[in-house]
Amino acid sequence: MNANQADFPIAAMARMLGVSKAGYYAWAGRQPSARRTADAALLKRIRTVHLGSHETYGAPRVHADLREQGERHSRKRIARLSIWSTVTSPSAPRTGSG
Repeated sequence: MNANQADFPIAAMARMLGVSKAGYYAWAGRQPSARRTADAALLKRIRTVHLGSHETYGAPRVHADLREQGERHSRKRIARLSIWSTVTSPSAPRTGSG
């Protein structure tokens, strides 16, 4: 809604999306959640490890490197953040030799 505020009134967009104006403004004024803040901090560390590897490490190696540094996060969380932020690309599943 924020991106289209110049083209459409908030009231019209809220009605179209089925939310209240007050609800939108309450959401827009909130501080980021603890999870979002933690994800942003973790993403900085992921980027640092990824750049330190000359952009060759994927999520499994980033996970292993962070674990060696004493950080405990799931490999899937690191993969999700990496892919979401385009640090790494999603890999195709391995099909085996054949």
